[in-house]
Amino acid sequence: MTENQAAPSEAPAEGASPDPNLVTLIRDFLLPAIPPHTLLELIRASGDEKRRVRDLMPLIQANPAVWHLIMKLQMLAKKVKDWRAEVPENVDHSEVITDRILGLLGKDLLRNVVACIAINRKAGGALPRKNKDTSLNLNPPDQLPYSILAQDYCTEHKLMHADMAFNAGLHYDWIAALLNQRKASQDQKASVKECFLEGFAYARIAYRLAQKMGKVRHDRYVFAGALLVPAGKILMGVLYPKDQKEKSWAQFIADCEKHPYGKNEAIEALESKRFAMTHLEISSLIASFGQTVHPVERAIASVNHPYYLESVDPSLAQLASLWNVVRVAAPKPHKFSPSPSQDAFLKKSRLSMDLIKTIASEAAAEKVG
Repeated sequence: MTENQAAPSEAPAEGASPDPNLVTLIRDFLLPAIPPHTLLELIRASGDEKRRVRDLMPLIQANPAVWHLIMKLQMLAKKVKDWRAEVPENVDHSEVITDRILGLLGKDLLRNVVACIAINRKAGGALPRKNKDTSLNLNPPDQLPYSILAQDYCTEHKLMHADMAFNAGLHYDWIAALLNQRKASQDQKASVKECFLEGFAYARIAYRLAQKMGKVRHDRYVFAGALLVPAGKILMGVLYPKDQKEKSWAQFIADCEKHPYGKNEAIEALESKRFAMTHLEISSLIASFGQTVHPVERAIASVNHPYYLESVDPSLAQLASLWNVVRVAAPKPHKFSPSPSQDAFLKKSRLSMDLIKTIASEAAAEKVG
């Protein structure tokens, strides 16, 4: 498809059966990844500097199941026991202990703990249910490696919107947990890290380029959205597994790697011809169902053809164009040659080829993950 061609608009025939792969995608990977209300509120609170951790007490107390599990945390067991002993009998223990626990954990750790609990619930992990059950031993860095890595990188390098980086990384942690629960193949599990690192490279480049562009309306999502651009590839490998042989995602990628114009260019040109849906469409659905990055889901879906968004929402077209350039430049910084639409975007955004090559090369040289 050329840049000037319109997007196909073929509607399914009335009464036609839905694509079974799309049904599987929604049922098994998107619906289970919708964050529960308490976690969504904590995610929002962690990025809101005006909300103190103690402001979250009503939210936590309104969810007895989550509060029960927080009280069972092994890291808090001794402190809770000591607090119970020192609080007078005429004082509401739950109020005092809740306040102290929230103060001790802080917003980010509280969010991380509740995220671990939610992932355990959705993916079938064992959680203590009764007071006599054993304590709960959670280690967020083990269960949330991608979200914590993304946030920590932004914090350490003084990048804005580190909370959004966490939110985007959480999508990868959630998919990884669901794949473990489904006993997915090793190559399917390995693709989570591969796609995260690919998106992580895009995110670091996109953020630094956006700093040179001046006004970017959706700057809050530059890093987070770029991180999610490759996420759909994970589920393409699940929907089209290796046992489908020449129809599998793995075989398609192998074919694209041999393409004379390059792997990413081949994926862009051939993916929609071989499969009923593309990985970018799935990435967009992941962002939509995850709810925290959904304002830019259309930009994610349109990375291959950002010009489709120009008449709909120029600010989303700008974001999709930035990610489009990054996606092509990241794997081969010194060989990047822009297409006509990319060249128009670069001129409009005052981005030079030398700058793109420099930033992409620096990102490739960074030791992360």
